[in-house]
Amino acid sequence: MCIGKRVFLIILPLLFLTACAGESQVDQLLIHTEQHSEHIAQQPEYTLPVNEGAASGNQEPDDENAWRIRITVPSGEEIWSFTEAELNALLHEQIVAFSHVFSTINNWPAARFYAAGGFSIESILKTAGVLETAQTVIFRAADGYEASLTREQLLSAQYFYPQVGEDAQGAEPVMPIIAYRLREGTTDINELREDKPTLIFGQRSPFEHTNPAFVVGVTEIIIDDALCEQWEAASTFPMPGLLAEGETVKLQHRYYGLVKLHYTLDGSDPTPLSAMYNPSTYQPELNVPITITEPVTIKVLVTGFGKNDSEIAIFNFSPAAS
Repeated sequence: MCIGKRVFLIILPLLFLTACAGESQVDQLLIHTEQHSEHIAQQPEYTLPVNEGAASGNQEPDDENAWRIRITVPSGEEIWSFTEAELNALLHEQIVAFSHVFSTINNWPAARFYAAGGFSIESILKTAGVLETAQTVIFRAADGYEASLTREQLLSAQYFYPQVGEDAQGAEPVMPIIAYRLREGTTDINELREDKPTLIFGQRSPFEHTNPAFVVGVTEIIIDDALCEQWEAASTFPMPGLLAEGETVKLQHRYYGLVKLHYTLDGSDPTPLSAMYNPSTYQPELNVPITITEPVTIKVLVTGFGKNDSEIAIFNFSPAAS
């Protein structure tokens, strides 16, 4: 989400999973990240192809095989538009096709798999001439749902994790795509079937909740070149200080349902791999307050799609005197 723009994330109905990462998983992630750029090749620069008779508006087409996706700027001006057939015509010249299995976690939370085939978003943005300037990319569906991703969230190294929610073993690089063939709940790429154009992308860790930002029925991609906002820092209830007897600490945020709160209790700075305070949007009993038995410093990092990570908030608490 960029300055002055309000964007809503899609929240999909969702099954239960909890996990945390240790140092070995972090090491594996670093190794996979270093190898990622060697696995997916860079594409050369090309000129923008000309589409004649481009459709306007966000109406859902009668023929799903003729979906036209518009690339626009926040003012609504169209930069380019394309259909699946037009992307196919540009294969091996400007557009990159990609099929793979994608792992994800939803906000129930539950681990899921999708087999998907389509076209690289990076190659689409490059063909449209906006890859170098885009800071935020918003994917909007025909029904009005939309998801916003920062440049880093969309284009950084992403993976399929066979052991999603557990560890990074067996991770395979993937790329974000507009999928035209999709099958949920399978790891068999041969089960692909025709579907509405869908935004689908990989995970940056085996614990990342990416499923809420998948967008089904994409009709518009909005390119914003303004600097992105940063998520505001978390707060606590009660306020830092001496706790009453039996009192626990709750982490809070204005956009609690749209962000993840990662925290540490050992004085180290939290990362997206640190313990997640709010793993579930739908099962509040899983979002357990923190019990304080000795003086402790709680550090909290806020992450979420559409904005940059927050500054780390620091809170000092002491238990009630015995």
